[in-house]
Amino acid sequence: MAAAVHAAAERIAATASAQGHRVTSGAPLPVKVITEAGTDRPSATVAVTHPAGVGMEARHGLLKRAAEANGFEVTGLDPGTSR
Repeated sequence: MAAAVHAAAERIAATASAQGHRVTSGAPLPVKVITEAGTDRPSATVAVTHPAGVGMEARHGLLKRAAEANGFEVTGLDPGTSR
């Protein structure tokens, strides 16, 4: 199961990277897969490891779109329940 979760995260990261977003220096926006060992469940995080990542996600939804392109349903917080 852990291998399947990691493979899915790698596909999402590759799809996000393929969108071609760049930081102000002209370098490609870094998208990484982060896994944590020692948890009771397999998990992986796809993250933009650059300060511009939050703005890129807010403006372009690059991780959300990449996940959806790979068959995942992405939902946010229910506005009625957030604090």
